[in-house]
Amino acid sequence: MDINGENKKALTQTDFEEWGPTWISKDEISFLRQTKDSIFRIKLNLKIDKESKLKHPINCLLDDKNILYSGKLELYTCKNDIFIYNPRTNETINITDNMKGVANYPSWSFDGKSVVFTSNHLGNNQLFKYEIDSEKVIQLTDSNTNNERGELSPNGKLLVYSSDYFEKGNQDIVIKNLESGDIKNISKSTGMELIARFSNDGNQIFFGSNKDGNWEIYITIQILKNKLD
Repeated sequence: MDINGENKKALTQTDFEEWGPTWISKDEISFLRQTKDSIFRIKLNLKIDKESKLKHPINCLLDDKNILYSGKLELYTCKNDIFIYNPRTNETINITDNMKGVANYPSWSFDGKSVVFTSNHLGNNQLFKYEIDSEKVIQLTDSNTNNERGELSPNGKLLVYSSDYFEKGNQDIVIKNLESGDIKNISKSTGMELIARFSNDGNQIFFGSNKDGNWEIYITIQILKNKLD
């Protein structure tokens, strides 16, 4: 669909359960499909409307979240850890292997050079960045609150995520300036807000909220660049 919610087009019309769509490239997506008791990964070419099956990771059967792609690298969660798979070298790296606890909700940086993820190995959910080249892990949040599901802005200066930093037990969408440390609440809702994502130009943010009684997708209307860069 268009960014304003118009011109919706059904990409699949089957009797099966289908979920977890992610972009492989500008012309291809991947999603999960369940037929009876089996879950398959499906690739759909949007140009020619052709489907083909993809293999699950060698160490995991994906049944909830799908693989996230960045160039040739593939990112996924499995058994409380986060993995990066390089199909060119057939190498799988567990980027949270040295962290005890649960790691999940990974996201690629816009340049594909790092991964943001959530881990509770320090006692509560905090956000971390894994740098691909250096294999270094950097802690991005450090507060006695629930911080999760983060993403970096296109310029890498801002971190958007879901947190009860401003009201314990109520998850809002907040932005942290990684240079100054300033944190701002951009949703200020009595509902729950999750899974915030930047637009490609970094000026707007999309997120999910149940503030009207059921889950909907919202977009910020203010321009963020001049306020938080």
